[in-house]
Amino acid sequence: MIRAMAGSMRIIDRYCTFLVDCDGVLWTRGKAIPGAAEAIKSLVSSPSKRVIFVTNNCGRTIPSIQGDLASLLGFGDIPAADIVTSGTATAAYLRSKMDVSREKVYLIAQEAFSETLTEYGIPHFGLGPLPFRTGTEWATHQLDPSVKYVVVSLDRDFSHGKLTAAYLYIAENGAEYLAPDVDRFFSAGERKIPGTHSLQAGLTSLVEREPRVLGKPSSFIMDMLERERGPIARTATLMIGDSYETDMKFGFNCGVATALVLTGNAKKGDVAGFERKPDYVLDNISGIL
Repeated sequence: MIRAMAGSMRIIDRYCTFLVDCDGVLWTRGKAIPGAAEAIKSLVSSPSKRVIFVTNNCGRTIPSIQGDLASLLGFGDIPAADIVTSGTATAAYLRSKMDVSREKVYLIAQEAFSETLTEYGIPHFGLGPLPFRTGTEWATHQLDPSVKYVVVSLDRDFSHGKLTAAYLYIAENGAEYLAPDVDRFFSAGERKIPGTHSLQAGLTSLVEREPRVLGKPSSFIMDMLERERGPIARTATLMIGDSYETDMKFGFNCGVATALVLTGNAKKGDVAGFERKPDYVLDNISGIL
């Protein structure tokens, strides 16, 4: 374990609120990361500690994450209110802005995100493959005038057709462009593979504007938590994650302490190149104990 802050006090004793990422911190490829169950047990069993699980994986529903917390780590009683995904953050934003009786979302995403929007009562469409259309067909294609939001996240059915539809809804309908996350890479064992940002980059260049980001590293989730739960003491809060670009920058943007674990995206050799160093760099999450 590398510690960026000196002192004999354990990390867990320095903070009251813990924002904990899931993939790459608690589990990876369907298996619990060593030390994760012990660390979470110490947190959830302490009446003076508050734990909120914050993930950028909008391809997971809250019940599915609760299932992993139960089956992989042994915690079957984590309340849904203590889990936030970039999908639920996006759904909350849309619910606060939309006239659901008149407006719709064009959604580029996986099925779980669609389920989340449905749960929040957000009208949307776009799931599944979109057949190829020629230029002639697009020239006469009728856009749905009720689409006022375009949401782009990871979609295994992403295509030129979906890119074209998203572009037209923004360029012609004036739809707001939203991103649950802008992750550049996902971890695939020892490899990194393209993340959501690779799908958004083409659309961003076409519409010549950046999307409004609602997941990490944007501070929107922290602001949402405070609106729902009341003030969070930032100086007594620690963000624990495996990604510098999302988790650590989220912590920086929110004014909270940061702990980078080396069990996911970030590797030990990456740390020297970081413009701003996390407060702690840990071999795994059990380093807080």
